Amino acid sequence: MAVIAVIMSVNFMACSDDDDEDDKQSNTVIGTWQVTSSTYTEEVGDTYTFYSNGTGLLEWEDSNGNDSGTFKYKVNSDYTIISIDYEDGDGYEEISMSITDNALMQWSYASEAGYKMTLKRVK
Repeated sequence: MAVIAVIMSVNFMACSDDDDEDDKQSNTVIGTWQVTSSTYTEEVGDTYTFYSNGTGLLEWEDSNGNDSGTFKYKVNSDYTIISIDYEDGDGYEEISMSITDNALMQWSYASEAGYKMTLKRVK
């Protein structure tokens, strides 16, 4: 009976650790996100697609129609800072980030006081 009790408690601990890791993995930025609100209203509707290899695609519509550009990104280990290089020559920009329920992402640029953007996962 003691052996069975030890095996059962080890199994419960293993499941708990796995669940925590699954939650962390599901809250990654990988996927497609659409801007739903922003300090700059012209950004609303833009989409950011983050690929697992650290690259991404930004798509937007301007007066000339649809356009897009690529970028590189890095995320810190606790998913609170994302650094994006839009390949415009400015290098990586640090953005404070939070992800809620794997569906909503909030951004605020460290270099731009008062700037906020909300993105919703679409894929």
